[in-house]
Amino acid sequence: MPIPEQIGRYIIKTELGRGGMATVYRAYDPSFDREVALKILPREMLHDPQFRARFEREIKLVASLEHPAIVPVYDVGDIEGQPFYVMRYMTGGSLSDLIAKGKFTTQETAVIIGKVAQGLAHAHRKNIIHRDLKPDNILFDENGSPFISDFGIAKLAESGSNLTGSGVIGTPAYMSPEQAQGKDIDSRSDVYGLGVIIYQMLTGHQPYSADTPMGVVVKHITEPVPEILKDMPELPPEVDELIKTAMAKDKNRRYENTIELAKALNKIAFGEEGNLTFSTNSGVTSRLNSNNNTVAPAKNRTGLIVVGVVLVVALIGFFLIRNQLMPPEPIVTATVVETQPTLTTVPITETSAPVFAPACSADVTFPVPEVRLTDNRCLQRRAYALFAIPLDTTFEAL
Repeated sequence: MPIPEQIGRYIIKTELGRGGMATVYRAYDPSFDREVALKILPREMLHDPQFRARFEREIKLVASLEHPAIVPVYDVGDIEGQPFYVMRYMTGGSLSDLIAKGKFTTQETAVIIGKVAQGLAHAHRKNIIHRDLKPDNILFDENGSPFISDFGIAKLAESGSNLTGSGVIGTPAYMSPEQAQGKDIDSRSDVYGLGVIIYQMLTGHQPYSADTPMGVVVKHITEPVPEILKDMPELPPEVDELIKTAMAKDKNRRYENTIELAKALNKIAFGEEGNLTFSTNSGVTSRLNSNNNTVAPAKNRTGLIVVGVVLVVALIGFFLIRNQLMPPEPIVTATVVETQPTLTTVPITETSAPVFAPACSADVTFPVPEVRLTDNRCLQRRAYALFAIPLDTTFEAL
């Protein structure tokens, strides 16, 4: 199908993704001189009232979520009967891309998951359950800040409305047991999905594998949670219990909400739970700038420090010799002050949550990772748009 030249005021640049019920384009908005992602319902779907209703409900859900960790919606429109909406164009890639470059440390994982947990908690307070959490749906901007994307199969728990209709839909590798069985779900289903993502960030692979998607689903329902320390014995021992709690088969045994999970992970990573204390760099910088499969090791930073010390000593020697050879001048005394890295401490507070799920904490303010794209090759990477259509697999309820 040919790509349209223009949709409304938006000039279409290229197609970013096409799925069962929508197409996403990279477009240019001349009114604000910026690139955007535009998601539109294809013409061939207009004859089906169910598809249109689902797409329009998706627009309303996404537009209602205003949070720094959720990709924002800029505009909503309709062109000759085709509904569409416009979102921020994400250029930093997905969490899947970063995992492919190497496993994350516990500290890096805690910072990223902390921001994602805030965005999910915001959605949960509005009775919206994502239901399709996975690394592909966590995108990064040019500064390395994570954003949750693709609420296309979200469930509005308040009305009991299932945007996917009958059966079970989602991504098998990240699906909670109750979702896989077509049972009622609440925010703890997203806690499970976030637990799977944490497991993958720390190990580099998913907890369950099988020859078929259905085989993976069955393992999520029946098999014990894998012991992460068998793969990664160097991790803190507490990580094993965290994963087992987040991915418990019985949702009543999981963390009550995503904030509680983030706090527990932060305590393991930084020794703090109520107060979050950590550096502002989540490790995204080196991954965005790296063409290798691993993050630059710490010894390289040590080398830079040594070089800096040598340069300082050389400069001091130069000025001492110069002062001996030149006529006396007024003496200027310089005081060298040794500074220490500053850690930011941010308190966590909690508020009451909607009645459909356990108490959900208020947003936690996490620091934004500082990222500088110094490698020009990074600018050549294919940018990822919000709500890129996932290849979801549909199953009938077990």
